[in-house]
Amino acid sequence: MQIFKINPFILCLINNNHINFYVIQYFNKLNPYEKNKKVIVICTYMINFDLNYQGVKLYFGEGSVTKLSDHIKGLKNVIVATGKSSAIKSGAFGDVKSELEKYNINYYVYDEITPNPTVQQAQTLVELIKKEKAEGIVAIGGGSVIDTAKVAGVAKAENSNVIDYFLYRKKTTKTFPLFVVNLTHGTGTEVDRYSVLTEPETKKKRGFVTMYPTISVDNPEYLISLPKDQTIFTSLDAFYHSYESSTKISSSPYVDAHSNAAVSTIQKWLPKTLEGLSNKDNRYWLLYASMMAGIAIDLAGTHIIHLIEHAISGTNPNVPHGAGLAMVGPRAVYYVHKFIPEKSAAILSILDPSIKPVKEDAEKAEKALKKFQENIGFNQTLGDYGIGKGDVENIVKMAVEGIRLQGKGIPLLKEEEIKDIVLSAL
Repeated sequence: MQIFKINPFILCLINNNHINFYVIQYFNKLNPYEKNKKVIVICTYMINFDLNYQGVKLYFGEGSVTKLSDHIKGLKNVIVATGKSSAIKSGAFGDVKSELEKYNINYYVYDEITPNPTVQQAQTLVELIKKEKAEGIVAIGGGSVIDTAKVAGVAKAENSNVIDYFLYRKKTTKTFPLFVVNLTHGTGTEVDRYSVLTEPETKKKRGFVTMYPTISVDNPEYLISLPKDQTIFTSLDAFYHSYESSTKISSSPYVDAHSNAAVSTIQKWLPKTLEGLSNKDNRYWLLYASMMAGIAIDLAGTHIIHLIEHAISGTNPNVPHGAGLAMVGPRAVYYVHKFIPEKSAAILSILDPSIKPVKEDAEKAEKALKKFQENIGFNQTLGDYGIGKGDVENIVKMAVEGIRLQGKGIPLLKEEEIKDIVLSAL
C-alpha cells in the first residue's frame, strides 16, 4: 500500500472532479510495475505551500504573512498601501505592522485607495514613494490596492507618470519592490502582471501591463471578514477570469487546466462559503481558485465581458467590478458560446453537464450561468446602481472602443449585440 500526500496545486491540475481516479492513474504511470498495489491519496486541506511563477514568490496558507520577514528585513522605509478599512478589519495590517516593527522598518500608510481606483490615486502614491524615499511598497488589499501599487511602483522606477501607462504611451521596462498581502478571492492580481485603473474625467477604465509583485501572500484567515456580497462578487470575478481566458482564441490546454480547476472549485466551495462565511477551509479553496484563475488570465487575458464591465464601472464607479461582470455575463456568454462553442462548453458543462459544444446550445449556456448566479443569491441589475436606458449608448460606445483597442484573439461582436448585452443587465 502506498500513501501520498499531494499538494492541492497538483490535485486540481490533474482533475478537480475526479481527483482520486486520476491521481491513482498518475502514480501507476510513474510506477508501472506496481499497478496492482493499492494507493491512498491524501488531500490535506489547508496545506501551506509556496509557488514560484514568473518571478513572483507566492506564500499560500495560514500564517504565511510571517514569510515576509525574509524579504523585507534590511529595508529602511516603505509605503504601506491600503483601502479604507479592510486591511484593519481583516487583521492583516496588524500582522504586517508587527513584521515591520520587528526589523525597525519605517512605514508611511497611504489609505486613500478606493474600489475602481483612479489614475490620480496611483499618481499620488508615486509622489509619496518619492517624498518618503521608500525602498518598497507593501500593498494590503484586493485588486484595487494591489493594481494601484503595481503601476505606482513602475512609474517610480522609471521616473514616469501613471497616465503614460494608462494611455498605452509607455511600456514597462523596470520594476519596484512590491510586497502583496491579498485580501480577496477574486482578482488573482497577486500572481499576474496587470493593473486596472479609471480616469474619472473621461470615465475610461482600462487594464494594462505593469509588473508582477515581488512577494505575494495568500492567507485564508484574512478573508473571513469579507462580507457576503463581496464574497459573491469576488468569486464571480474569478469565475469570469476562468471563462474568458479559456474562451480566447489564444488559449491553450495549460490555460484550460487552470480555468477548469478554478471553476470546479468555485462551484463546489462558493455555496459552502455562503453558508459559513467564517469557515477557513471554505475561504482557502476560494482563494486557491482565484489564484489559479489569476494565472489563467495572466497567460491568456480576458475579453468582451470584462471590456463591457469596464465601460459600465468606468461610467459609474459605484458598481462593484464582480457585480458588473455578473450582470452582463449570462447574455454575453450566449454570444461567446456561439462564437467558440467547444471552449465555452468545456467550462460551462461544469455547471450543467448537458451543455454541448455546439452553437445551438448558446441559450442553454446562458440559462445555466444565470441559474448558478441566482442559486448563490446574485440578482442585481444595473438599475440598482442608477444606470438606465439613457446610459446605454455611451456604455456601448466605450465598450466598442475597448474591444477595438484589445483587438486580436477575442470574440468580435457587432455593436447591436453589445447593446443587447447591456440592455439585458438593466
